[in-house]
Amino acid sequence: MSNNSNSKKLIGFGILIIVLISLIIVTPKFGISLKREIIIINRSANTSTINLGNIGSLLPFQIKDKDRVNFLFLGIPGESNPAPKLTDTILIINSTPKAENPVGISIPRDLLVKYPSANWQTKINALYQEGGIETIKTAISEITGLKSNYYLVLNLEGVKKLIDKLDGIDIDVEEDIYDPAFPAQYNSYETFSLKKGLQHLDGETALKYIRTRNQPQGDFSRIKRQQQVIGALKNKILSLNFFWNFSKILGLWRILEQNSLTNIGLTDIRYAWNLIKKTNLDEIKFNTIAPPLVISGTATLGGETASVLIPKLGLNNYSEIKEYINQLINNP
Repeated sequence: MSNNSNSKKLIGFGILIIVLISLIIVTPKFGISLKREIIIINRSANTSTINLGNIGSLLPFQIKDKDRVNFLFLGIPGESNPAPKLTDTILIINSTPKAENPVGISIPRDLLVKYPSANWQTKINALYQEGGIETIKTAISEITGLKSNYYLVLNLEGVKKLIDKLDGIDIDVEEDIYDPAFPAQYNSYETFSLKKGLQHLDGETALKYIRTRNQPQGDFSRIKRQQQVIGALKNKILSLNFFWNFSKILGLWRILEQNSLTNIGLTDIRYAWNLIKKTNLDEIKFNTIAPPLVISGTATLGGETASVLIPKLGLNNYSEIKEYINQLINNP
């Protein structure tokens, strides 16, 4: 096997890891169930209890001939955390089957949405926890107009282990961070601080860096730090030597295998691998559904007042968001 061939395989593996990492940039949230009742921007209505049932496994998709392919990536805290299945990272990667014109679309966790096939509202990050993968896929399709061909769910512990397996990452922190109310164990709080400048972060510190929202732009600042961490991870992974660091590469794969859930089946794994291998992260245009497409509001969810985002055109009106995404994809 030639060195060039080995390099290509390593780059493909690095890209796979990096794309998966982007799922789990998770914002901490205490475990509050967001179903049961709906209060939409200062208006309330009682609803009946809904039996959500179980979501069955999906059959692999055959999408080789489709014009565009959609990978849905969800980041969850994991079983050792409060509210273990809140998807505080929701990212869609859209590209051609040849990985041309890849577009990344982040959906903010606070977007207020209608629960599919029901008559109550909740934040979009609660849909996977409350109804499973099919429920959140349905909502995302309604919001974006995109149907998810593949999905992958990665938990917080997996990302921490991946960063530690890489012996940490180097990050140029753009401003001093001081968060005196960072959520800790047992529904408590702790102080998280980080000085401006080049910092070497281990897994735990890196997660805090991308989870804190104690900045003026809140969740949108977090998304920016997410993209910064993705770049640092890419550089760290691509610096590995396929032969000398093979045990570390194998360890990274095992961590992913133990901390993720996907519908990429045996009939699709080769196609999905080839697609990811061709994708150049430097070419992915990361975008966020943000103001002015959405505006801030408040809603009472689970008996508590919560900050939410709603489409500028009105609750459940996603026409402007769909047009924005259509422009991103068809007019790069």
